[in-house]
Amino acid sequence: MVKKETRKDSLLRLISDIGGEGTREQINAKVPEYWELSNEELEIEKGTTKPLYWHRVASVCQALKDRDHYLENPKWGVWKITKKGREYLSSKSYEPPVSSGGPAAEDSALVIKLRSAQRNSVNYTIFEETLTEAFNTLGFYAKHLGKQDEPDILLKFLNYKIVVNAKTTNEGVINPGHIDFDAEERNKERYEADHVGIVAPGFSEGNIRVTAERRNVILIETEAICKILQNHAIYPYDPIKIVKILFESGKYVITPNDIPSSTIDYKELIEIVAKILSDIKLTGKTSFSSQELHIAYSWQGLDYEVDKIETALDFLSTAPFSILQKQTEEYSLTNNIEFILKRIGLLLQSFNKMEGKI
Repeated sequence: MVKKETRKDSLLRLISDIGGEGTREQINAKVPEYWELSNEELEIEKGTTKPLYWHRVASVCQALKDRDHYLENPKWGVWKITKKGREYLSSKSYEPPVSSGGPAAEDSALVIKLRSAQRNSVNYTIFEETLTEAFNTLGFYAKHLGKQDEPDILLKFLNYKIVVNAKTTNEGVINPGHIDFDAEERNKERYEADHVGIVAPGFSEGNIRVTAERRNVILIETEAICKILQNHAIYPYDPIKIVKILFESGKYVITPNDIPSSTIDYKELIEIVAKILSDIKLTGKTSFSSQELHIAYSWQGLDYEVDKIETALDFLSTAPFSILQKQTEEYSLTNNIEFILKRIGLLLQSFNKMEGKI
């Protein structure tokens, strides 16, 4: 009979799977995937805003730290696997997951700052300013407002206007009393915004989510923004894509699980890029959309998903190639296709020469 994995081992494995270190919120969000939880454990614990299993996770983490020395607590609210913990997992024949494509995303200084600032309820302006910096990094024009009767942040990109408020809490999640939905509606009207978003460490279940959906307000977990920043560092997102992920997905609560992976199948990417360039030369077309290409390729029996075509077009729109430019949903050539292909050929020749010297 195979021995069932203990909760301690499952929790240690969870923390290893998310990189060997995580905040309480990150860990608790993943626990339902690793533990078989009873209905009782999923219920909100009396006198708190958190499910009962959160309390049990804290107890197991503490035991893993104090008794087994498999975890350490380098700073408040963070659990990290120790060398002894890694050795223990290795003795159980556990190997940490390896990324299947592209380099692994490491936490940038901005991501670390966001995670810290979201818990600073004394000086909440730091979170607002850090979130503004994050959106600017992602390609938006982001302006920190933060005055009374104004949203904290105003985002602009192309024809989009979005108002965002940042909510901090020193522990747990945001409750209904933290959000003035009437004020959110007024901000939207005042700035003629397309969308309204609230970014916070997390949101309680029940009424706050129901009201957000009814009032068309998007609740965004800070970790979702962190994941976008991590992915953006590997392969830059177009701000339009971020708008669609955060504000136009049809969801009213955005978690890290809603952020598509930036892992790229480079072999397939090159195949799609080559197909696009070949068709441009063949047809003489100078502008097109990803949807248009998807339909054409479907007719040709090619199973290229729209998102993958979009990734290929984004790839051709950024340095060092920059052979396409995007306006709304259309991509257009930045130069004559013959000149573009010649330039790509020269780049490849230079690369091959360098490879031969190594």
